[in-house]
Amino acid sequence: MRSLSRPDDEASQSLVRSNGFLASDPVGLPYTPVNPAAEEKSSPLQPGRLLRKYWLLLASLTILGSAAGFISVVMSSPLYKSRLLLEVQNTTGLRANSLDMGVTETSEIEIQTQVSILHSASFLKKGADRMQSDSVPLAPAGRDIFSQLRQRIHPATQDPTEAAQTGLNVAVATFDARPVNHTRLIELSCQSTSPEVAAQFLTAMAQQFAEDRSQSHLQTSQKTSEWVAGQIEETKNSVQEAEEHLRDFVQASGNIFAGQDSTLDDTKLSQLKGELGRIQNERIARQSRYELTLKYPPEQLAEVLDDSVLRMYQQQIEGFKREKAMLLTTYTEKHEKVRKVDAQLEVVQRAYEAEISSVLKRIKHDYEASVKQEKALLGAYSSQSQRVGSEAGKAAQYNALKREVDTQRTMYQNLLMQKNQANLSGSVPISPVRVVDNATVPGSPYKPQPVLNISFGTMFGLALAAGLVFLRERMDHSIKVPGLSRQLFNAPELGVIPNLEIDGTPLPKRGWLAAKTDMNGTHQETALAVSKTSGSPFVTESFRSTLASIMRNQAAGQPLRTILVTSPGPSEGKTTVVQNLGIVLAESGKRVLLVDADFRRPHLHHKFDLSNEWGLIDLLYEDEPLAQYSSERLGVPTGLPGLSILPNRVCSSNVAKALYSPRFRTVLETLVKGYDMILVDAPPILSVADARVIAPLTDSVILVLRCGVTDRDSAMEAYQRIQEDGVPLLGTILTDYDLTGDRRRQYYYDYGTTTRANKG
Repeated sequence: MRSLSRPDDEASQSLVRSNGFLASDPVGLPYTPVNPAAEEKSSPLQPGRLLRKYWLLLASLTILGSAAGFISVVMSSPLYKSRLLLEVQNTTGLRANSLDMGVTETSEIEIQTQVSILHSASFLKKGADRMQSDSVPLAPAGRDIFSQLRQRIHPATQDPTEAAQTGLNVAVATFDARPVNHTRLIELSCQSTSPEVAAQFLTAMAQQFAEDRSQSHLQTSQKTSEWVAGQIEETKNSVQEAEEHLRDFVQASGNIFAGQDSTLDDTKLSQLKGELGRIQNERIARQSRYELTLKYPPEQLAEVLDDSVLRMYQQQIEGFKREKAMLLTTYTEKHEKVRKVDAQLEVVQRAYEAEISSVLKRIKHDYEASVKQEKALLGAYSSQSQRVGSEAGKAAQYNALKREVDTQRTMYQNLLMQKNQANLSGSVPISPVRVVDNATVPGSPYKPQPVLNISFGTMFGLALAAGLVFLRERMDHSIKVPGLSRQLFNAPELGVIPNLEIDGTPLPKRGWLAAKTDMNGTHQETALAVSKTSGSPFVTESFRSTLASIMRNQAAGQPLRTILVTSPGPSEGKTTVVQNLGIVLAESGKRVLLVDADFRRPHLHHKFDLSNEWGLIDLLYEDEPLAQYSSERLGVPTGLPGLSILPNRVCSSNVAKALYSPRFRTVLETLVKGYDMILVDAPPILSVADARVIAPLTDSVILVLRCGVTDRDSAMEAYQRIQEDGVPLLGTILTDYDLTGDRRRQYYYDYGTTTRANKG
């Protein structure tokens, strides 16, 4: 029997929000694959839930990490670290004067050399021998709790000599010297089992290093002085020989070398060259003036224009000409006055021409004199050049001998200066090494550090626990948040059932049931989770919201009379959902029958504290017509108005016989006539085939999914089986959801205000 008919497309796509949940008709909705990225986003990690779920793991690993850190402190031998700072002064460089002796410029290469010496095995042995030669008084062991525990676990030796030797061996093995960048400082450090040994070993190393440097400096100064003295004697002899050779050469050359760099002939040649250049310049200038006299009229020459006598003659000539012109206006050429002016003009004209001729002759004479003088100087210069060329070999030899003398003298002076500085450096005591910061006895161990070790162990435990929780949650493919069923298989989520009491304390994992004890002392469960007198209002309203989603489908045109409730696997809350949905349906005034269709583990009658001596298995096995059964045998009242149940018993024979009995359909059709709504509690659909056999006899199926228990693959497989069987899926119900904090305010109305008001 299936009275549920498919609605039209518009009704199947309707979505209605009821108390925070979406309800829709699932019939005919196609399956849409899930996007893994969207699926991961829909189920974020919830710190509060994870803390409540894994608090024991977090606490255990944190305590174990702290204990491991504590044990590492106790089991480790304490090491004390000491430091010493040295300044290495430069005493090898010789200065130009005594004022520079206070300046110490040490190159990085020298510092690296000294560091390498400090690290050498031979020098470490010297420091250890120096350390052993002194007495090492050891302080008593520490009195803190870690030291006392170490003494109990592995008692230390009481022999001071052996303890000092052990500490010295550790100090030698851990000794380190490193340069401080861009300074003359070297930092020495070491670790030891004894703080006194660490400090005294560094002091011994610094003293040994200073002594070795001082001794090396003295030896170097002595060797330097000896070498310089030998070089001075050799250089002095070389200077004397070079000077003697130079004197002999000058005498053999006839003392022709007047200066340090030239001979007498060189000097004379240089003078002739200068005089020749001057005469040539003068000749060129006079030649230019002479050539101008040949090309241009005398009146245009500069010598004529600049001559005062010629200018005077020119003025007189011009005056006489003007006077004659004035007379001609009155008289004739033969007039006495005119002839007198002509006579005067002729005399001045002859004097003017004679003066011009004299100027031209002087220019020509100067030019000819310059030419003769130039020829004479050219001959003298040529003769002197030939003579100087013949003496060039002697000049080169003279210069070479003179340079050798100068070089030997300079070397001799430098050696004398170096000898004086070496004598001064060797006579003044200089400390090449200065201790800037002495080694002090450390007051506390360098390692282990209790606070650091224990803190690190604690943080490691927390990190390990967080990593395990993260991996566990990421590997957990169970459904954890509402709304995932819509993404998995496009099925509406009818409701979300929380797992909290009214005060926020978790309810038992088996469901949302109030417990009571019968007269025999047997602990039983009762179906009072949504009653008005007990249970959490959040749980109550969650079932009422779920019922609203179911009834909305019925209001949309879907006749829902029989609904099968199942789940992918066991312990997912389907029986509890059936009983509480029955209660809220009965509260709405409907006649409701709850049918226990589990033939292997019937459980519904325990929820209402009823007997299962008579039940569904009896109706299926008996041949008596159903019309002859009384109403009490077709539905046992639960004590709640309008709510009855049809219990079941364990089937000892073949379960398939009962499931495939033709009488099963008749039983359901008969029960529908007497009730408004029938809820069938069926076994898990993936565990046994019972639900798949019974589902076609009902109008629709509700799939119950438990938060954190039902994995997505199981839910998908259950959905696919329902689809393959052609059974309409009404929707899903998510149970055991952790409704905390903001989620409680998001999904359900807060009853706290009402409760406080009533109390007031």
